[in-house]
Amino acid sequence: MTRSGIRWAAGLVLLVSAVGCARPAGPHPSAPATPPATPPATRPAPLSAAELRTHLLPAALPGGWTSKAGPPSRESSKGAPAASATPASCAELLDGQSVVDASTSAASASATAMFGGGHSAGNGVIPGMEKLYSFPDGGAHRAVEDMRALVDRCRSVELPHAPGEPADTAAFAVAEGPRLGDESLVVRATVMTGADGTERADATVVRVGNALVVISSVLTLTPDEAAAVAGFMPNAVAQVGSDRPEPVDQAP
Repeated sequence: MTRSGIRWAAGLVLLVSAVGCARPAGPHPSAPATPPATPPATRPAPLSAAELRTHLLPAALPGGWTSKAGPPSRESSKGAPAASATPASCAELLDGQSVVDASTSAASASATAMFGGGHSAGNGVIPGMEKLYSFPDGGAHRAVEDMRALVDRCRSVELPHAPGEPADTAAFAVAEGPRLGDESLVVRATVMTGADGTERADATVVRVGNALVVISSVLTLTPDEAAAVAGFMPNAVAQVGSDRPEPVDQAP
């Protein structure tokens, strides 16, 4: 083959290759559309003091017991998400409720009710107290942890007393709470009163989301009377979790 014939054959091969690699003209498929961003989940705002009052124990309780809300509480300016309770002094602790109060300084709102019923030889009726606390997101769990830490730090406390009088001593411990809510505990306070023996004033704590439900007993109650007071915790938790709580006595 002549030199010119070789060039003609090579050109024919290149032409055939180009035609074979060519693609038909037309619209190109577009890239899949990016799904719209999902907005961040909205966390429910903490309950106000007025809202908490509507979730206190019902005015009428089983067994003839009754409950009455205390005066409205003021809203707290505290309660930022990162807030935590100010460390309390062991000398400020008197009973289970005082441990709870010292550990809930980051609460944004609270509400209180006094309830009672039955018959107590020392008090006429058996008294109990309920307190509800509301926190910004995560604050209620931190408050429960603060209670554990405070009790661990203050196992035994000498109670205030007049000069020359023997000092009473309060011993604190954390016990397992009822199987209610998201977590629970009992702040157990035992007061040694010298020759008079011992008395207990516990506080039962249940966390329901960003709220704490606390039922506490007072000194001088017998173990059975204190158990009757703590036994209303299921009623209290049900009120806090209900969209339609039972009527509450909110008379001033």
